[in-house]
Amino acid sequence: MDEYIVAVYMDGKAEQLKTYAPSEFEAMDSMVTLDGVDEVLKIVRTKDNKSWSVDHLNLEKLRELRSLVGSDSDIIEALREKRWN
Repeated sequence: MDEYIVAVYMDGKAEQLKTYAPSEFEAMDSMVTLDGVDEVLKIVRTKDNKSWSVDHLNLEKLRELRSLVGSDSDIIEALREKRWN
């Protein structure tokens, strides 16, 4: 797990949020799940300061797609039920 600092607009104000995730994709996903986040601007992995600028990202579309997936626990349970031969 890596620590990420994510620059966002939240409830109309610029904020920096901290999250822990295995990759920048999961860090972004954690922002998608926060209703108060209006826009994501930049993601920075703190261990090496690698950054990703996030321009013109449609959070509403990502939230819509995320709602189709369901919860992470549903995915894990479905994988556990799968018989791996």
